[in-house]
Amino acid sequence: MVFNNDGNGYTQQALSYLSSDKVVYFAAGLVAAYAIKKFSETEFAHEAAVNITAGALELKDSIEESIENIKEDAEDIHAEAQERQQIEIFGPEDLDDIEDLEIEDIDIDIDDD
Repeated sequence: MVFNNDGNGYTQQALSYLSSDKVVYFAAGLVAAYAIKKFSETEFAHEAAVNITAGALELKDSIEESIENIKEDAEDIHAEAQERQQIEIFGPEDLDDIEDLEIEDIDIDIDDD
């Protein structure tokens, strides 16, 4: 068996394969993963992760508080709108009388005959 070293042999094919985009991206990914792993083991990365997490939790609490305030404001607006509607329907002098009344449940039977 004679190996031909004219550039078309196994060496040339291996070099061609190793220089392909897929292999280059894979190797770059390995290097990046190793660098990220080493960086994540440092004290600086740990402190940064803790600070970022703390900031995210503070932001979450702030957003929840804002949403609760918006909800309370919407409930107040709704209650005020209902009161104005009652005043428009019954008048301001009858509103106190209506608020004192209790509404009873009424059952209605409907025959399909």
